[in-house]
Amino acid sequence: MRDEEKIIQEKMGKGTPFRVPEGYFDRFTEQFMEQLPERQTTAPARTARMKLLRPVLLAAACLCIAIFSITMYLNRTDEPAEPAVATNMTNTVDDEFMDEAADYVMLDNADIYACLSE
Repeated sequence: MRDEEKIIQEKMGKGTPFRVPEGYFDRFTEQFMEQLPERQTTAPARTARMKLLRPVLLAAACLCIAIFSITMYLNRTDEPAEPAVATNMTNTVDDEFMDEAADYVMLDNADIYACLSE
């Protein structure tokens, strides 16, 4: 790598071809600030409006959630259609589910008893 750098330095020299005009950085900050666009004054008014609107939106969201919750609570049914049939169906579904789950995890009765005894 050093050989390549030496070859480049021999061909091009050590000087830099770029020059900065005299006094360029003396007024750089002032010139840069003059070129920037003026700030818009509508942004603070918009943020003030959003600050006023945010509590209203939060209150509306809470009200919607409360109405939905009350409606769901009042429309629920506590009594099953046929208690005896519902109980038998639940036991059948639970037994079938447990059998499928035991087959899936490859448990036999001895494994189940061992887990329950711990």
